[in-house]
Amino acid sequence: MVEQGGSGDSPRNLILSSLQSTGFWSFVTAVVGVVALIAGGAMYFTVEELREFSVTVIVIGIVLVFLALVLSPRAIAIFLVGRQGRYGSNIIVLTIAFFIIVLLVNFLLYKNPTRVDVTATRIFTLSDQTVQILDGLDGLVRANAFFVPADTQSATARQQAEDLLNEFTRRSNNFSYRFVDPELQRSVAQQYGVDSFPAIVFEDLEDGTLQGVQSFSEQDFVTSILIVSGADQKIVYYLTGHDEAGATRDLLSGEIDEDNGLDYAIGGMQRDNYRVLPLNLKQEAVVPDDAALLVIAGPRQDLDPEELAALDNYLKRGGRMIGLFDPTTPSSFNRLISQWGVFLSNRHPETNELLSVADAVSNVAGEELTPLLQKANLQYPPSSSPLLQGIPITDQIDVTFFPEAAAIDTWAPPQEMPPSVRIVPIGITTPASWLEADTEDVSYDSEVDRPGSFSIAVVVEANATLAVDATGGIVEAQRHPTTRIVLFGDSDFAKNKFFASSDNADFFLNSVNWLADDYELISIRPKVFPYRELVVTTRGRDFIKWSSWFVPPVIMLILGAVVWWRRR
Repeated sequence: MVEQGGSGDSPRNLILSSLQSTGFWSFVTAVVGVVALIAGGAMYFTVEELREFSVTVIVIGIVLVFLALVLSPRAIAIFLVGRQGRYGSNIIVLTIAFFIIVLLVNFLLYKNPTRVDVTATRIFTLSDQTVQILDGLDGLVRANAFFVPADTQSATARQQAEDLLNEFTRRSNNFSYRFVDPELQRSVAQQYGVDSFPAIVFEDLEDGTLQGVQSFSEQDFVTSILIVSGADQKIVYYLTGHDEAGATRDLLSGEIDEDNGLDYAIGGMQRDNYRVLPLNLKQEAVVPDDAALLVIAGPRQDLDPEELAALDNYLKRGGRMIGLFDPTTPSSFNRLISQWGVFLSNRHPETNELLSVADAVSNVAGEELTPLLQKANLQYPPSSSPLLQGIPITDQIDVTFFPEAAAIDTWAPPQEMPPSVRIVPIGITTPASWLEADTEDVSYDSEVDRPGSFSIAVVVEANATLAVDATGGIVEAQRHPTTRIVLFGDSDFAKNKFFASSDNADFFLNSVNWLADDYELISIRPKVFPYRELVVTTRGRDFIKWSSWFVPPVIMLILGAVVWWRRR
């Protein structure tokens, strides 16, 4: 009898009897249906790309639960009111509560703009200026992103653009975006004038103003938003006719002809929403009234008296100018700027030899005639300095360099200048610098060479020109509207060859933004994506490999053995 009973309760018989029971299948169907409902609901609320699939899973779950009730309503009822039912109900309630809490926390985190960016260069953090611009949007702006989903080559660019657009959307309720497949929706692409992909077109939804971009950086997006939201396009002129650096791009091929051009700087100003035009004073005779500022980049020929008078008149009526003056800069440009208390020390007072700044401590690769300015060396005055109040040009600058630069001197120390003239050095060399005349044999001679430090970049704000009275004191000569000048003792740092090196581009463009009163654009530059590489020895590589394979399982086995030993 015992053997018969035992054989009757054998695992095989139990399995067969369970498979033949409608109650068993009702239970299995109910469990699978509930799991499907929970999983489908979680996918619907958390993964937008799987919403259609999650709806299908939810429907399957509902069908399975209904089928369980049809197969054996009595078994379901007994299960629900029994001890197992109570335990199961508790588990289901706790599981649902867990997912609700997770979804609620995710929703709150999504709505909360606070982020903790732990990347070295804060590549996922919008600049303060961008946030201010987004907060100040009055009208509705939408970004129409045209990407082909099947194009794997643009997948990275799409992800980058989507991440940035999503951050913009989170910062402003007046900004939105959408992705459009230009192959499936050709009429939409034609409506926005898009014929090459990928591309993003920013649109003012109230007046229909459009601005397209094909590079996807924070700066490009901000510039486009400023354009479509009605920001005026200011005009920047760069002087020509004296062998200055200018545009060298071939209009047919689009290629840049030489390293000494100003093409990249011009392109940077255009991306900052400036209209950049050449200006020949021999032809125009005056600086146009619509000039936001004038750039003079590395002139090599003197100004005619009429040209000098035109520039002088422009500055005295409140003009703005960037002067990129090399040691070879002709004397007429020195006369132009000297009436505001600054001048180039580009010639030896006795021999008239050209002088360049040499720095024995902070230079590029041992080239002493290429001074390297570094924030770590305190070569940019700190932004907290009272002298720099209202001049944020160098706030975000870390490293710049200036090949064969001239020193910029002042008539007197800045603190001794009349209150109508404000002169602020914003880039200085180290005390181990000097003025060198012999570029072939660079060495410091204490008996001949003048030691530093020297100013290579200077800001001038003035309401009057200066003169020297009979006693040798500095006095105001003529009052005029506020003139702003940013002087550099070098033009090479802003030319094509070195423009993209270190922070050279930011230094130049920030100066343009400050002179044009576009403070919101200062330092909104593409962030660097650092490349990080782990370099290990063969032994270190083997340790990482084998430890990752065996250490976690061994730890789990030890923990399992400890738990078993305590519960045995």
